[in-house]
Parts: sequence; C-alpha cells; structure tokens
Amino acid sequence: MRALIMAVVSACALGACNPSTPAGSEAGSAADASGGLFPNLTSASFRAEATISHENGASIPVVMIRDGQKLRMEINAPQGQSTIITNGETQESFVISTAAGRTMAMRMDLSDSDNQDPTADWQGDMATATRTGSCSVAGENGAEWTRDENGTPHTACVTQDGIILRAREGDRTVWETTSVQRGPQSADLFVLPPGVQVMDLGNMGAAMEDALARAKAAAGQ
Repeated sequence: MRALIMAVVSACALGACNPSTPAGSEAGSAADASGGLFPNLTSASFRAEATISHENGASIPVVMIRDGQKLRMEINAPQGQSTIITNGETQESFVISTAAGRTMAMRMDLSDSDNQDPTADWQGDMATATRTGSCSVAGENGAEWTRDENGTPHTACVTQDGIILRAREGDRTVWETTSVQRGPQSADLFVLPPGVQVMDLGNMGAAMEDALARAKAAAGQ
C-alpha cells in the first residue's frame, strides 16, 4: 500500500501534520488465470474507514471518500489531523491542516506529476499482480491479488468495483478497511471549506517526487 502510506508521509513532509489515477486512465491490466483484470481503483463512489499500520507498530486512522476521479482522505496522524483533497479532473490537490485555531490549505498543481491520485502509483504497481484467491474484509467480498517485490509478496484484497479492503507486505498488514458505505458522495466534500487561506505551491512535478522520496527515506520505508 505504498502510495497510500506515502500520501500520509507527504502531507507530514509538507508541514500539514506539524504547524491519484490521472483523469481518463483505464483499469489495471493485471490478468488472472481466467482472464480477469485488476479492478479500476477510481470508478466507485464510497466512504471507507481504515487503518494504516507502520512497520514500527504505529497505527493511523484514515477515512477515504471517493467519487470517481475525486478523492478525499482524512488522516488522523499522531502529529495532528490533516485532509487531502485530490481532483483528477482538474489535476490539483489540496492539503488542509489546522494549527492554533487557524485552517490553511496548500494547493499543488499535479499536472506534471505521476501522483495525481494517491492510488495511481499503487494501481500501476499491481499491473504485474496475479489473482491468487478470494477474500472477505469488513463485510465485503473481494479478490486477492499478489505480486513479488524483491522477494517479498505484496498482496491486496480488492472488491470488484475497486475498493481496497486490505493490503499486506509479506506477513505484515499495512492497510485494513473496517467499514464501507457505498453511494453518492456530497460535492462539498471535495472542495475547500469557505474562508480557508490557500498557499499555492504551483506545479510540483519533479520537486514533489523528490520530496516524497526524501520523506520515505526519512520514515525508513
């Protein structure tokens, strides 16, 4: 679940914790023995609660809300709460945080970035995965997909309509969904709250990729 964990790490690296598939992309191309494809992670509308587990034992509650190309992630990290809103249609992302009673948002233009959606890289990684069985998590049924990375199996349990239920790296669970509510999501969830001051970071491009890599290295991942 590298890309989703990195969404949290990147928010902290950019200061949000301390005061995306690009539009038009197709479903993943991984095929199982019966010809199935890895689900498209940007097609459903839902609200899911989950837990990200770090290798040091720390757990971070996350709420993921998706409406097609629009994604909202509410992260309750130890350093503080933050919200990431990503819109694959407009190719921009906002990281919203509150400190000393003041709410601010950092805007990033992701048009030249490979991370237009926090699940984009992860979907690409799973293009080489093989369907290895069925699974059930949080009352939802899905299929397990497995790929090998440097000798370590990476396994994901994903519903047919692209909701991530569980992800494991070897024997360690890194993402666990605890509840899922399907259905249309309010458009208000994917826009900035009124009166929020915005800091425009411009087109991040390679700079964002470098920041993510440095944040990952600092986190020991």
